[in-house]
Amino acid sequence: MERLDLRGLLCPLTWAKTKYALQKLRRGEDLLVLLDHRPAVPDIRRNAEELGHEILLTREPEPGVWEMHLRCG
Repeated sequence: MERLDLRGLLCPLTWAKTKYALQKLRRGEDLLVLLDHRPAVPDIRRNAEELGHEILLTREPEPGVWEMHLRCG
């Protein structure tokens, strides 16, 4: 699984970097995105789903940090 650490970045840069990382993956491969900008979570979810990617898991393993597990579609 590829890992993308976006902590410290804000929207829309978080989505731009996530989209680029997803474009480099093959269909069915997974990407783990780490974020600390709360507004980026629904933004990435919406945009990824619109492009046909799957959101497998979104969780907050520690306060203020989110993990999003995406599958390239």
